[in-house]
This record gives sequence, structure tokens and C-alpha cells, in this order.
Amino acid sequence: MTATGFAIAAGCDVVEIARLSAVIDRRDGFLDRVFTAREQADACRGGLESDDEVVRARLAARFAAKEATRKALGDLRLPFHATEVRTAASGAPELFLHGERSGLTCSLSHDGGVAMAVVVGPRPA
Repeated sequence: MTATGFAIAAGCDVVEIARLSAVIDRRDGFLDRVFTAREQADACRGGLESDDEVVRARLAARFAAKEATRKALGDLRLPFHATEVRTAASGAPELFLHGERSGLTCSLSHDGGVAMAVVVGPRPA
């Protein structure tokens, strides 16, 4: 409990962009198993091709967000498609669970070959 009377859920994860990119190239169907069509389209926004390094960095950050969400919720079995990172009109990431806006907030970043995500919010009952 916190001083305000509710528990905070938090999770973070880091992903080596080159490693995720190699898995995407090596494993047929990996993109569709892990990322929703909307996440793939968001990563390619601006007319980028799916093998562009910026797209791969965006996907790595979304993968980190999926893992960070699992940690925040304490559910490491949560399916990849249950968590979706959408890009708001403002460009900020929005976290959805099972198609509904979650009560969690996420922050994504990528630089120097590494992508990371932090997920925070109220701990579910």
C-alpha cells in the first residue's frame, strides 16, 4: 500500500534491437505471433518498410512493453496479443489489454541498439 491507499504496479524490460531483428528475420510468422496488425502498422508509420532499422527499434520497444506489462500484472503467461501498444494521435504510446484501454501507462524508448519500456499504474485486485 502507498500513502494514498492503493498499490502501484510497475514493470520494466529492455530488448536488444539487433537480437529481436534477427529473430524476426529467422522465424517465419514471428511478427504475427507476437505483434497485432495494428502494432505492425504503427511501427511502419511514415511509410517505412518493415525491415527498416527504425521499424525494428519500434517493434523492440513494443516487445519490451509487452514483457513489462506481464511483470506489472504479475502474469508471465499473458499472451502477446492480449497486450497491444497503440500510437495515439499525439504520438504517445497507449496500452490496451484484451482490446480495452488499460489503467496502465507505458513509456517507450530506444537508443544505442537497445529498446526499453516502463509500465506503471494501479495494481489490479
